[in-house]
Amino acid sequence: MAFITRCWQKRGAEVSARLRHALIWGAAFTFVVLGWAQTTTAQAAPAVSGAAEDQAAVEAVSNPAPAPVASPTPAALNPPPLPAVARASQAPTVSALQLRRQGDALELGVRLRFDLPEPVRDALYKGLSVIFTAEVEIYRERWWWLDTRVSRAQRQWRLVYQPLTQRWRLSVGAASAARAGNAALAQTFDSLEEALAVIQHITQWRVADWSALEAEDDHRIEFHFHLDTDKLPRPLQIGALGDDGWELDLNRQRTFTVERLD
Repeated sequence: MAFITRCWQKRGAEVSARLRHALIWGAAFTFVVLGWAQTTTAQAAPAVSGAAEDQAAVEAVSNPAPAPVASPTPAALNPPPLPAVARASQAPTVSALQLRRQGDALELGVRLRFDLPEPVRDALYKGLSVIFTAEVEIYRERWWWLDTRVSRAQRQWRLVYQPLTQRWRLSVGAASAARAGNAALAQTFDSLEEALAVIQHITQWRVADWSALEAEDDHRIEFHFHLDTDKLPRPLQIGALGDDGWELDLNRQRTFTVERLD
């Protein structure tokens, strides 16, 4: 009886050991299978995701989404005004010098065309006076020696804006009279253009005595018109020095004989 009992215990121990081994190997196999399955799933997931992204891209190209409509901004509803068109300026020109004998004098007639530079306009509207000067010199030409000057004349226009009356005052006279403020003629105009029209149209200007001209010789008359910046206030003189905006210079000359002017 005791022998049978020992044999049964030994047999039960062997069975228990085998069961333990089976359980251990089964658990290990299960872990291996689960790890392999997770790895395969992780590798397949990016491929599926990439395919989905490609499909989405194709659908986006085939059926593009409408662009969002931006709400109008205040600047778009109220666009800034267009810049003002710059006033067309004309090149300064001097017409042909017209000479004629009037009694015992030689008279000159000439037309000028020019636009006032913007700095000059600004100075006028601020109440500053501007002086324009025209000079004429007549030379008797000599082939055997230097030409000799037989006459010289000068005329000045003093233009000023009067803010109280909103009118333009133009004083016209000889250079010496204009400097002293005793011009031979003073006129008022409603606009700057009207005053400039008087300056630009020179007529019956006595430029020489007839007795100073030689009947048999050729003569040359030189006309020069410019803006006299030397008469501006000192600060403006410094600012106008070398400034193209203050430049206004017109010149012309002509050769004539006295016999053809009779």
